[in-house]
Amino acid sequence: MTTRLNQFGGWRRGGAGLLLAAALFGVPAAAQGLPAPLPQVQLAPQVAQARFAVLIPEVILRRPVPDPAAETEIMRALIGTGYRVVDPGTQKRNAERNLLRGQDLSALPDLKSRLDADYLVTGEAFAEEYGRVAGDLRGYTARLEVKVIDLASGQVVFSEAFQGSGVSTTDAVAGKTALMNVGRQAGQKLPALLNQVLQGQTAVAQRAYMVRILTPASFTQVRALSTRLKAAGAREVMVRSVDAGGALLEVVADGDASDVATLLESQGLSVTGLTGNEISVRY
Repeated sequence: MTTRLNQFGGWRRGGAGLLLAAALFGVPAAAQGLPAPLPQVQLAPQVAQARFAVLIPEVILRRPVPDPAAETEIMRALIGTGYRVVDPGTQKRNAERNLLRGQDLSALPDLKSRLDADYLVTGEAFAEEYGRVAGDLRGYTARLEVKVIDLASGQVVFSEAFQGSGVSTTDAVAGKTALMNVGRQAGQKLPALLNQVLQGQTAVAQRAYMVRILTPASFTQVRALSTRLKAAGAREVMVRSVDAGGALLEVVADGDASDVATLLESQGLSVTGLTGNEISVRY
């Protein structure tokens, strides 16, 4: 049986010809863009409440990709395993992605409110040609560097790189398939790792939590509270600001946000809000 391009540039017999050719010439199934099952992860309650935004700039042959494939696969995996993924809208998504493409990380503190998210999944992905693999099939390799940033503190809580490949009859589709496949690799690994990281169960157990005191407090009171928190188990407490409206502390501690909330209440504070890694308290 032979397969050939029809007048519209597509393979006859649907996609069967392309997959058969790829199989006959030894192209791995992952490189063919075949569907991958979602990972099975039981999220902790506090993890399931955190809000994630996924913005990953991508390029194929040094040309920006307007609808990133790796980003889509990571979003699919997070949503499919129960994470709350926010959608800021196409226009804002493109603007923020361009900002991240320029490596302007000075805007990170503003992204929390602009995206209405607690964590940002970002990084960079690119695909490049490695040549023909079988007949008219084009082969591309892709690399994805992904990191997860706590937008409250700016702390990177996860970072890893992935590599993959893709094949198709055109450069554009081969590049997109390669990007999709590295996104799927990340999507298989990221949900379970984040579930552990956000519970303080990995090597990144020492994490920074932003504690916002909503009642007026003097600098002396805030310093005294810092000393008590460290004596009670916090590894580090930094005073970010003190003003007439209250104070902002950065607390580095083991465990998750609920553990830190319990620590704060043991020091006479009342926890009134807990979102992601930001905890609101009152005296």
